[in-house]
Amino acid sequence: MKNLTSACLLLLGYALTGQAADESTLLATCNACHGAQGEGNVTLGAPRLAGQHASYLSQQLQNLKAGKRGYDPQDNAGATMRAIAQTLSNTQIDDLSARFAALPSPPVSSGPLDGYQKGAALYQHTCAGCHGPVAEGFAFLKTPNLRILDDWYIDKQLSNYVRGVRGSDQHADQLGVWMRGISLQVNEAEERQSIIGYIGTLSAKP
Repeated sequence: MKNLTSACLLLLGYALTGQAADESTLLATCNACHGAQGEGNVTLGAPRLAGQHASYLSQQLQNLKAGKRGYDPQDNAGATMRAIAQTLSNTQIDDLSARFAALPSPPVSSGPLDGYQKGAALYQHTCAGCHGPVAEGFAFLKTPNLRILDDWYIDKQLSNYVRGVRGSDQHADQLGVWMRGISLQVNEAEERQSIIGYIGTLSAKP
């Protein structure tokens, strides 16, 4: 685990010294945290990237680069990614986004069926408009496919939005601000878990 963490911080070192990493170093650093197949790593707080919409990945890297995300020191993973994103050119951002989007996404474990109907109702009322009726996301809206994301990551990001660690009016892009407003409507832990559990049931479906 120490080796993985050190590898993840390698490009951060380049960022702090102003050096540009070559393509092999860049890819190795991405793989060290997010996995060689983009499968993510819960221990490192790195989300699954494989199969995600390229437009969404590109937009988030641009947001990190511009300080629209990862601006709060309480968001450790975001702050680290912000420093890394600042070393990337627009071409590198697009290339990396396309690479991870093209990787096959392995099935995510199905969530619990308890509270399925409540979670489904809450999801359709608060989330479906932007993320789609079955959480598939929309590439043209740059909204993520939630079905490929693990429950721990969705929960973490919803919590970040509620706390203003992500999506603040002073820093975030318009979509981030909107997402914070939606998250504040479901900031009760029980409701949040119901929605996440419902998304988990969708993740197991083709």
